[in-house]
Amino acid sequence: MAKAGYGKRHAPDQAPPRATDFAHLEPREAAVAAYVDRLPEGSAIGYKVLAEELPDYGQQACRSALDRLTRAGHLRRIKVHIAVADGQRRWVTRTYFSRTARDAAWWAAFVRFVRGVDAPGQPQAPAPTTAFRGAEPHPDAEPAPQPPSASFVPAPSAPAPEPGVRAPHSESYAILAALGSREPRLQLSDGECVELEHLVGQWLARGVGREQIVQALTSGLPVPVHSARAFLRRRLETKMPPAPAPQPEKDRPSEQIVGAVMMCLFCDEDETTTTLDHGICPDCHAAVARDEAAGLTGDVPDTFLARPRSEVDIAARMAELRSAAVRPVLPAPRSRG
Repeated sequence: MAKAGYGKRHAPDQAPPRATDFAHLEPREAAVAAYVDRLPEGSAIGYKVLAEELPDYGQQACRSALDRLTRAGHLRRIKVHIAVADGQRRWVTRTYFSRTARDAAWWAAFVRFVRGVDAPGQPQAPAPTTAFRGAEPHPDAEPAPQPPSASFVPAPSAPAPEPGVRAPHSESYAILAALGSREPRLQLSDGECVELEHLVGQWLARGVGREQIVQALTSGLPVPVHSARAFLRRRLETKMPPAPAPQPEKDRPSEQIVGAVMMCLFCDEDETTTTLDHGICPDCHAAVARDEAAGLTGDVPDTFLARPRSEVDIAARMAELRSAAVRPVLPAPRSRG
């Protein structure tokens, strides 16, 4: 997995998975594409990482495969400028993968849609409800107002309490009022329960159950309890459990995209500093072409593999070692003198 906020992202409007999704690719590119397609969002899919996970291919082969996948319209690397909740801004790099091949015009329009603004001299960004259904909406976009439905009936408001009738007691009040039946020395009046009610509420808010609160208040009582109200206040305050740590948000983090630009798949050059050809800069394309011409992008020889290609090789090797270990050692023949 890449660092939080980076790594693989799914492009919108992809077709459902099929066995023939990558049939138009060469076997190596099809294998790499199928592997990347199965990875979850946030996975690191650089050619060095893929070379460590795919034993059949080295770094040059994986780089060449990613180059061809990019030219086939399955990959684009986008640098996104985001503003996080604390006001800071940072650039993050995300590689969008599309199971469905896209042309260069589609990817260019998608980058403008992610950015949410129109760069000077570029056509208007497509509407999110037509061209890119399922893509993340821009944080500044306001939802379209919905007309009221004819069958909509407003919910009835809660009836106002009658004069002189007290509202129902809270759970905190009920816990304090029930202490006297469990321990007569902790009998409280109505006013005392109201006075201590907010302290019990803090215990409940920190995840302590009702029975746990009663056990903490009634266990280990002194022989004389002179004032139940003062004793319970002191115990509620001194034994207050710690506040739970804030849970990280499981949903989309609070961030706002303020800019986006397409990058080269292999280096830090972007479309503002160089001319990208199907997501690849000229220098990286030339480097891949040199590796392919020199024959450096083929399969890794068996002698250079970090691990065997298949489990069959392991089983055969283990059987060979076992047979050699159990082979009896014959004594040397005696000489006749």
